[in-house]
Amino acid sequence: MLKGTNREDKVPRYSHNWVTARRAMFKVFDDRVECGDWLIPYAEIQTAYLYKTRQMLIPVNVLQLVTETGNYQFGFNPWATPFKHLNLAYQVRQLKLGYSPFSKVIRIVFMALLGLWVWHNWF
Repeated sequence: MLKGTNREDKVPRYSHNWVTARRAMFKVFDDRVECGDWLIPYAEIQTAYLYKTRQMLIPVNVLQLVTETGNYQFGFNPWATPFKHLNLAYQVRQLKLGYSPFSKVIRIVFMALLGLWVWHNWF
């Protein structure tokens, strides 16, 4: 099981696209990968990247598959390693996750509300 999105065009980052991301099984076949109703033949994949990063303190892997028709990103837990079964070459990259403007605003609002709650309850 994983979360996957086809709404991110660049490197993986924290964004609202991951909040609404597809939750599905990632399946590897000899000629394609599948995630829910997404069928991605290896022949259509132009480039593939495996990003190694951390989400808080937890190591995660994000597989990005770029095709003519879309850009797919799949977020895997650290114990999930389907990459070694892929029949395609991919580049491994280290990445520090960036933040979308939406993600920054949500974090600022959360911290402000937390600060108000602490101020109201302790002072």
